[in-house]
Amino acid sequence: MPEALVHPTAVISEQAKIADDVTIGPYAVIGPNVAIASGCAIGSHACIDGTTTIGERTRVGRHACIGADPQDLGYKGEETFLHIGPDNFFGDYVQISRGTLKSHDRSTRIGAQNFFMAYAHIGHDCIVGNKIIIANTVQVAGHVEIEDNVYIGGLTAIHQFVRIGRFAMVAGGSATSLDIPPYVRVAGYGCAVYGLNLIGLKRSNTFSKEAMANIKMLYDRFFRDGGQFEEVLDGLARDFPNDPNVMHFVAFVRKSERGVTRVRDTKE
Repeated sequence: MPEALVHPTAVISEQAKIADDVTIGPYAVIGPNVAIASGCAIGSHACIDGTTTIGERTRVGRHACIGADPQDLGYKGEETFLHIGPDNFFGDYVQISRGTLKSHDRSTRIGAQNFFMAYAHIGHDCIVGNKIIIANTVQVAGHVEIEDNVYIGGLTAIHQFVRIGRFAMVAGGSATSLDIPPYVRVAGYGCAVYGLNLIGLKRSNTFSKEAMANIKMLYDRFFRDGGQFEEVLDGLARDFPNDPNVMHFVAFVRKSERGVTRVRDTKE
C-alpha cells in the first residue's frame, strides 16, 4: 500500500491484508490475521488484532481496540473471529472482542452502517445488526444480540445473552438483564417499557400508516390489556398473520429465554 497513506510509526504485520487506499495513523498496530477493505481509515494508536475482517469505508477512532481477546475465563488462546461489515464508525477507545468456542461459529459479528461512540464495549460472541447507534460508554456483555435500527443511550449496561429487538430505544443510564422487545422505549434499571419508539419508527420512513396502526395495536394488547403472554401472542398471530412487523414481535417474544421487559407499574 502507498507509504503516503501510512504514518511511519504505525506497526503493521507483513501478513495483514490491507487495501491500497486505507489510511493508517501514528502508532497504530495491525496484526497478521487482519483484513481491512477499501476506503477505511484507522486512527492513531488504534490496535486491530486477531482474525479480524473490516468492511469497506469503516472508520476506527484513536486508541480503539478492534478484535481484542474475548474477556472470558474459558478462553485459552484458540483462534476466534471478528467480522465487521461496511460503513461502520468506531469512536475513540471503543473495544470490540472476538468470539469464543461457545458460539457456533466462534465469531463476533457487526453488521453495516453502525455508529459506536467513545468507550463503548461489545463483548465476545455478540451479533450486532445494521444502522445501530451505541452512545458513549455503553457496555454490552457477551452473547448479546442487537437487531437493526436500535438506539442505546450512554452509560447503559446490557447483561450477557440479552436480545434487543429492532427499532427499540434504550435511554441513557439504563441496565437490563431481560430481553427488550422490538419497537419500544425503555429506561432505567431493569429497562421498564415507557411506550413505543414513535419518533424512531416515523423517522425511519419504513412503516406505512397501516403498519404503524398495527404496531400501536400490538403494543396496547401486549403491554396494556393484560392477559397471559401466550394467549395475547396467539391472538396477535391470529389477527395479523400477514403483517411482518407484528409477526416479528410475536416470534421475538416467543423466542425469549430470559423474559422480556414490561411496562412500568404506575402505582409505584
